[in-house]
Amino acid sequence: MLSEKTIRGLITTPVFLANANQLAYQLHVSHQDASEELLLELLLHRLRTWTNKDVGIAVQRDLASLKWRVKYARKDLVRQSHKDATRELDKVQMLAGMEPQASNEAETLEALERLRELFKNANTRDWCGSILRFGQKETMVRFNNQTRRQFNNKLTKVCKYARQHRQHNQSSSNAKELELLKEWDDLMADPETSDDAVQLFIDQHGAYIDNIIINDPQVAFQGRLIKNFAHAGKDKYVFANLMAKREQQLKESK
Repeated sequence: MLSEKTIRGLITTPVFLANANQLAYQLHVSHQDASEELLLELLLHRLRTWTNKDVGIAVQRDLASLKWRVKYARKDLVRQSHKDATRELDKVQMLAGMEPQASNEAETLEALERLRELFKNANTRDWCGSILRFGQKETMVRFNNQTRRQFNNKLTKVCKYARQHRQHNQSSSNAKELELLKEWDDLMADPETSDDAVQLFIDQHGAYIDNIIINDPQVAFQGRLIKNFAHAGKDKYVFANLMAKREQQLKESK
């Protein structure tokens, strides 16, 4: 994910500004809309594998590798604009027709909070926030009288970007969890590991252990397992099996 500082640097480069202007002319949209479309296209495709550091260096050094990616991102958008907009997800279809409802106020507020974490670009955040607050029709009017095609194209890209962000976060979370489980494996592999050492591990990762055993009928006495591992009886072995099962699930999902 790019930082807000890196994004500001990217969208103020001469090559980005020139291609955004050309895109606005080719698609008959405002410069602001063209800039947002171009930025999203870069984040989703041409710069998808670049790190924040990669982009920062390319901006500072005015690298040709960045210039041609910006140019071809614009070309991709122009090519896409001549095709019928298709919605990739059922969720996109639902969101496109969503209108604000008083009964969903809590969900709306939660979604608005998440927008701040998800989108570094303020205008994209405002656009998504407008959908959540006011619905599709008013958002199209508020943002330069967008056409239905423009709205749907942008919505598809935003949802795709959000999905990729979630997948990235999930991948990072899984990696951290596997590290914790590797620590557990090392503990179990050591013949000198005592019940006290296991108890220390449980105490250090209490929230995680709770999540592993909660509501699992195989663990007869969950409280005793957490607080007094040495006297947990057969639950010790059930717990070890649950940890091994969780590790296998994570490895298979990679």
